This record gives sequence, structure tokens and C-alpha cells, in this order.
Amino acid sequence: MSVIFTSALSNIARAEFNERFYKLNDIIYYDAGEDCAPASSSGIANINLEGNDNAEKIWNFLKSKGFTDEQVAGIMGSLWGESNHFNPDLNEEGNGIGYGIAQWSFGRRANLENYAKEQGKPISDLGVQLNFLWYELETSQSAAKNAVASSNSVLEATTAWTLQFERPREDLRAGRIKEGEEVGNKMLSQFGGKGGNTSTSSSNSKITFIGDSITVGVQDKLSSTFSGSNVSATVGDSIAAATEKLPSEIHDTVVVNLGTNDNFDENAAEKLVGKLNGKKIFWVNNFSKGGNADYEVINKKLSSFAGKHSNITVLDWKGYAEKNGGRNLYSEDGIHPNSKGQEAYVKFIQDSIANSISSSNSSGNCSSSSSGNKLGNATISERALELARPESDKAAAYAGEVTDKQMEALRATGLINYSEPYVQKGMSCDAFVSMVMSTTVDPEYVKHCCGVANLVQYMRNNPDKYEKIPYNGSTSNMKPGDIISSGTGGGAGAHIEIYVQVNGEDKVANGGWSRTTGVIEPMNLQIMESLGEVEVWRWKG
Repeated sequence: MSVIFTSALSNIARAEFNERFYKLNDIIYYDAGEDCAPASSSGIANINLEGNDNAEKIWNFLKSKGFTDEQVAGIMGSLWGESNHFNPDLNEEGNGIGYGIAQWSFGRRANLENYAKEQGKPISDLGVQLNFLWYELETSQSAAKNAVASSNSVLEATTAWTLQFERPREDLRAGRIKEGEEVGNKMLSQFGGKGGNTSTSSSNSKITFIGDSITVGVQDKLSSTFSGSNVSATVGDSIAAATEKLPSEIHDTVVVNLGTNDNFDENAAEKLVGKLNGKKIFWVNNFSKGGNADYEVINKKLSSFAGKHSNITVLDWKGYAEKNGGRNLYSEDGIHPNSKGQEAYVKFIQDSIANSISSSNSSGNCSSSSSGNKLGNATISERALELARPESDKAAAYAGEVTDKQMEALRATGLINYSEPYVQKGMSCDAFVSMVMSTTVDPEYVKHCCGVANLVQYMRNNPDKYEKIPYNGSTSNMKPGDIISSGTGGGAGAHIEIYVQVNGEDKVANGGWSRTTGVIEPMNLQIMESLGEVEVWRWKG
């Protein structure tokens, strides 16, 4: 969650107010209007930079993320001017606020500093900055990444980066873009055709791929990207047909892309999963712009099926494709990816598995607050306290560690199969509240996750279930278990939490502050009011 104050405050005054206020309330400081820093390094893969100088290292890093030569050149053309020739130890001239290759400032600089400390490395480390840059592009700055990924020339790429990521004053934009194109073309001449190999663990993992014509189309790319892996795929295969021809060697990690040719035969899927007993299964959902199959029905069946199996994670190719080219990724038949779509598909698989493996490692190494027993009956307040770490253990929540109880709730609600890795760990305010509500009184609640606006609208639309309690600026009208929301337009300036009491003191149970797992924190009505209208909701059954 990010806090957005009224425009009457200047940027600097707003930042100073935020910093004082958050420190007084033991909340990590971050910039207004920007997404939060990664709660821990678990969501960011370690990298080994390759190159003779900073320029070549940055080129190879960005190429490894799937950008074209022209797109990388456009980004670097813009970064060149920002960082005085790719200097990671550059302080902004004059005020000294901006820092590094992307001149991070205010809360974003604080987030970078926190990440560097967590890594035990100086903030000037180029690898630290590139890792953090990619995290931003995957989260708060995804609009910039998507805009660059849609560009076809150095000029288009540097324009997209300048307008979406750097966002300079209007009178400076034309000059920045011109310089970015000139430098970018030099980068293209110097490094074009080089780089593109990633050094994340996903490339070195042995995987068994099982699929139909989609997998057949990318078989060579999968084999070259995932060294030592094997592919079992035939055009037109149903789940049942693929099950009958499984390879003799099946690796511990399996990626399945089946279900289109039989409208997801659940009985056949059960048999396949049975034969893959003990394997970690990633099942890719479907996206298409044509054909006879009902892809929405197939994807819903898959999601429901995966929710019954703790070893299955759904990879949301549909969501990824829609954000990264949509129908332009597909050939004329509307069913099979074209060459651009095949490249995007393999990159999607690679990144998704890397994120999941990283999250699993973090979860497996964390301390737990329970013995791992199944969730029993509980009131809303009791469950909120059960799924939130105490204030004394908030460091673990801010590090993104998942307790056994939280993991059980994630599995019970199906959020563990959500497309976003941070939601899979319950590291968002809407996910946390959905976990509490759907494992106590309202199983339907999680179906409207994620998005604060979606959850609030669901409560508004169901007056037989939820009563809106008048808000008077205090907790005097509230009862433990009430849901507090604000900024209900959604996005970065929205938050939702549950009112609880601990030893008679007013507290909130929530997730999402700087991408945390569930934690008990001080009552924060002043922050909630700063986001907009505060609404209080009570379950009435």
C-alpha cells in the first residue's frame, strides 16, 4: 500500500511528513504514490553480471530479461543521461536527492537503501541497483516495462522509458528523448546481437514439459533455455492422451499445458496428477483469440482443480499475454503463438518458475508461529489474530516470511495459485482480509480478490451479509472483527484491514504494508483518512 496525500502539500513537505509519521508508528517509510520496496530478497533472483564495463553489464542484464536489442538500447539511452554514463554511485547534482543509474529519489531511494542493506552490499553496487530496477518494473513501474516491451525502435523505446519511468518536467522531455535516441543508437551499434542469456536458477533447472501443439511450437526454445530438460508434446493431445505417453524420466518439476483439446477433462487431470505423484506441477492456463474452445470455462476449471492440490501452481499465461501484446502474440489462426508470442511464452515460463522457486525457498526457511495444524472454527477476530504475527515478531512479517497457519489459509482459499507471487504469499492487504473472511464466515469473499475496490463493492452489493457502520473518526462504533477500508477507488492508494484488540488496546491485523505478510500493528486511522473516505463493514450473516 502507498499513501497519497492531497495536492496542497509540496512533494518535499509530503515526504517529510510521511517520514516523521511513519517512523512514529514503526512503519517502513516509502514515497507517496509509489509502490513499496520488496519486503525481502526472496522475490528477486540473484544475478551474475557479465561484461567488461557497466554499459555492457547493463546491456546483458536487460537482454536476459527478454527485451529486444532496440528496446534495451532505448532504455540505456535514457539511463545514460540520468546516470552520467552509467555511474551507479552518482548523487543528483545540486540537491543530492536522486541516486544511482536511475536516480532514485525520496521513498524509492529509501527502498533501494533498505534492499542494499538486506543484501549486505553497498547501495552503489550495480547488481543491487539492476535487481531493484527489475523489481520496480515488475511491480510499481510495470506500465513502463509494458510500454517499452511494445516498442519497435530505439526512438519508441526511449520515448516510452522517458514518459513512463523517468517522467521529467514537460519542458525537458523533448531533449531527454532526443539524447536517449542518439545514445541508444550508439549502444545498438556497439552491443547489438550480444547478450540474452540469463543466469537465474530457472535456466539451470531440469524440467519435464508436457503439452499439446502450443508446447510443440516452443519445444526447441524450451530445450535450449532449460538445459537438461525433456519435452513430451503432441499436436492435438488431450489430457488423457498425454498421460498415456509420459516419458520414462520425469523430473521433479513439471510444466503442463493441456486442457484445450478436451475442455479440461477433470477426471483425466486427476489421473495425470496421480502419475506425477510427488512432483511440483506448474499448469499453464490458456489464452487465445479464436477457436472452438471456451477458454474462460477451461481456465476456471483449471483454477478450481488446482485449488484441490497443494502441489499444483497455475501459471497465468492469459494475464501475462494480455499485458504484453495480447493478440499480437498470436498467428492468424488465433490459437498458436507467432514467433514473438513464442519468445514471450518461454520468458513467461522462465520468470514464473524462478519467482515460485524463490518464494518457496523463502517460505521453507522461515520460522513459524504454529505447529502446522489445520485451520479450525474461529470468529473473524480470532482468525485475524491467528493469521497475523504479533507486533513483537513484525520483522519476520516485513521480511515476507509465511507461517504454517498462513500457508494453510493460502491453500484453503486458493490464493497460493494466484498469478502474482506476492499474493501467493499473502503479502497484500486484500489477500490477507480475504484469507480471514473466507476461512471463517464467507467462503465467497476470496472470489472477489484481488483489489480493494472489488472487495468493498462485494460488501456493498450484499447488504444481507454486510452492514456498513457509521465512521466517526474513532473506534467507538467498532467491534473486533470489523473490516476497515479506505481509498476504495483501488490501486496504490487503497488499503483494507481488520480491527482487533490485543490486551484491551485497539490494533489492526493486516498485510501489505511494504509487501508484508499478516501482522498486528497500531491503530492507524490517521493514515486511513489520508487515503480518502473510511468505510467500516461488519459481518451480519
